[in-house]
Amino acid sequence: MKYKEKTASEIIRMIEQDLCSISEICKSFKISRKTFYEWKKTKPDFGEAVEEAIDHREDVMIASARIGLKQLLEGYVQKKEKITYVPDKNDPVNDVEKCRVVEKKFCPPSIRAIKYVLDREERKKDKDRLLASERRPLVIEVQDEETKRELMILQENGFRSGGSLNPEVVTAVDRKLEEESKAKSEERKVANGQEKMEQGQVMEQPLVAQLSAPPVEKPKLNSYPFLPPGYTSRTD
Repeated sequence: MKYKEKTASEIIRMIEQDLCSISEICKSFKISRKTFYEWKKTKPDFGEAVEEAIDHREDVMIASARIGLKQLLEGYVQKKEKITYVPDKNDPVNDVEKCRVVEKKFCPPSIRAIKYVLDREERKKDKDRLLASERRPLVIEVQDEETKRELMILQENGFRSGGSLNPEVVTAVDRKLEEESKAKSEERKVANGQEKMEQGQVMEQPLVAQLSAPPVEKPKLNSYPFLPPGYTSRTD
């Protein structure tokens, strides 16, 4: 069957209204499923319209489901009409409405719907907690280097057993440990150098203070405290 715009528009309408499945639509238009998917692939406008119709149908279904769930959670009023007909006096062949009775019934909230929503919320919280724990890095503290090396071998081997028997894994771990040891040694050297510099600065401070202090003049002493009559002393 050849592709026709009118047929394509009718197919889109049926998909959007969710009247039939794809197989039922193909049967009603006497085309195969292969033809339908071929049109969808080779006709960009038709394929885009089909996807938009499916999205619209899904949105409508989700909105209807939410409205129904809201009614089940809060309760709703159900209306029931009862109409009584009697033969028409002027036209006995036809009937006319005699009376209409509307009954209203309140339907209480559904315990099953409430439990479903609460269970779904609890599952969502459990999933969020699991994702948070997976994102948080695992930190294991060990007391000896051999245990640390064995854990690193296990991690390097993808947390599978037998890593200590794999030379490549062992070599990679030993290389990491050697690089880590060198880094720690360099850090210690830098820390020791800074400590020595700080100690040297502390020791030099009193000397600088002593050198910068102004000299104190000592009073000149009189070499001859007792002079004969008629003599005076000079201090310069």
